Amino acid sequence: MNAEGEILALEVIEPSLATTLIGKASGTKNELWETIGSTNSRAAELAAEGANEGVIVLARQQTAGRGRHGRIWVTPPDAGIAFSVLLRPQIALTRLPLVTLATGVAVAKAIECSVGVRPGLKWVNDLVLGGRKLGGILAEMPGQALVIGIGINVRFSESDVPDDLKDKIEWLERVIGRPVDPNLVVLALAHKLEEAYQALLAGRTDEIVQSWKQYSVTIGQDIESKNGSQTIRGRAVDITAGGALIVEFADGSRTELHAGEISIRKQDGSYA
Repeated sequence: MNAEGEILALEVIEPSLATTLIGKASGTKNELWETIGSTNSRAAELAAEGANEGVIVLARQQTAGRGRHGRIWVTPPDAGIAFSVLLRPQIALTRLPLVTLATGVAVAKAIECSVGVRPGLKWVNDLVLGGRKLGGILAEMPGQALVIGIGINVRFSESDVPDDLKDKIEWLERVIGRPVDPNLVVLALAHKLEEAYQALLAGRTDEIVQSWKQYSVTIGQDIESKNGSQTIRGRAVDITAGGALIVEFADGSRTELHAGEISIRKQDGSYA
C-alpha cells in the first residue's frame, strides 16, 4: 500500500478470481507491469506467441496506451487501471462494435458493484460520469485473436491534470470521496467480462444491446459525428443488433453509424 491508497497486485487478485476463464489461462501466466507502453500491445504479442485465451495483462502505469484513431493515452503511476485480456472467439471483425458494447456493460457493472457509482456509456467506447470521461475501451483483433483493452481513471492529483482536461475527465476517488482499491475493481471486472463473453458466444445479442441501453447516455441525445470531411448531426434513437448507432435526422430519415466517434450536444448548443 502506498501513501495514496491500494495498488494493483497479482498476489491479491489471483487467489480471489471468481472466474473459470478470464485470468485463468492454462499454461500462460497473467502479467502485471510497473510500467508498459500498452497492455493491448503486450496482449497482442502474447497472442502471436500462442498464449491461451483468458490471460490478463495489467499495468500500474501505461505510457503509450492507445485510444481510438491511434490516440495515445498516458496516465501517472497508479492513477488508473490499465487492463487487457486475450480471447480467441470465432467471430468476424464486423462484430467488434458489439464486443465493445458488451465490454462497456461489463465495465459499468463492475464499477457499480465494486465502487458503488453507476457510470454511463457513451457510444461507442467511452465510460462517463457527470459528463466527464472516466475511462475507455479498445477492442482489437490481431491475427485470429481478440484483445480487449480497458482503461479506468482511479486517482489523480489535480496538479497532474492538464488545464485543457480539467473539465473533461473524471476519476473514481474524486467521485466517491474515499480511496478505491483497484484490485477489487479488477476482480469485479474479470467476473463481469466473463459473463459478457459467455453472452457473446451464446449469441445473446438482444440481451447485450438491451443492457447497454440501460447504461446509455447517448440514446435520445442530439449528436454530431465527424468522419473525414463529412459531419452528421441528428438524434441518436437506438442501437442495432450489431451495435451500430441509429441516427434520425430532422426530416425523419435515418442512418446508421458503424464506427467513429460522436459528440453530444450540450445545453449551450456546442458538442462535446
